[in-house]
Amino acid sequence: MTKEQAAQIKELRLQGKGYKTVASAVGLSRDIVRNYCKTNGMEGYGEAAKLNMQREMAEDTAMPGA
Repeated sequence: MTKEQAAQIKELRLQGKGYKTVASAVGLSRDIVRNYCKTNGMEGYGEAAKLNMQREMAEDTAMPGA
């Protein structure tokens, strides 16, 4: 997986896209996308993952250096 694909996965997951949609968009298998998401805190169903990632980003911003 390239850095560009990883960035694209993150962007699509932030938009609430599911694993299958993301996999098709970046040209990887659904399992590779799912495993990448799980290891990088982007797991879950599309919209729920979006909300979880936004919440984590807000917490990281509120607690710099944590």
